[in-house]
Amino acid sequence: MYNLLYIFLIISFPSFSLSMNGASEKMQLLKVKQEYENQIHQCQLLENRKLKPINDPWLSSLPLERKKIILNELNNAALQRCVIKKEKDFTYKLLDYTAKTGDKLFLNSWLIFQSALYGERDNLVLTEKEQKNINRLSEMPKYYYPFNMKSVS
Repeated sequence: MYNLLYIFLIISFPSFSLSMNGASEKMQLLKVKQEYENQIHQCQLLENRKLKPINDPWLSSLPLERKKIILNELNNAALQRCVIKKEKDFTYKLLDYTAKTGDKLFLNSWLIFQSALYGERDNLVLTEKEQKNINRLSEMPKYYYPFNMKSVS
């Protein structure tokens, strides 16, 4: 998901047009955009972390297919947690830029992309027990940051 986001940011906001009002707003937005891209990259690097073995009794007891779903949810939560601050900073700066310049092109592109990301998720149904355990596991250092899904057994 964040690979696609990174590509989108590079394509949609390469240097902005020269018709932007206010060089200062442009520079501030580009700075925040770069920080966000850097954070996405750092989080992607964390996805190389290998986790072996699974020591949690509840997670180990799950059927293989369900375990993969739970691990995917844990990793998605970790990825989101990893980028959320920089994503918010970028979104706020983009809104500020739009308000100051009146240029809605970049904001509209961002909103369309974000809506596509939210529509991309499966309608996953988790039981209350699964959700409680996902919350519990996501607070553990092992699952707090993104990890390599293929390394988990």
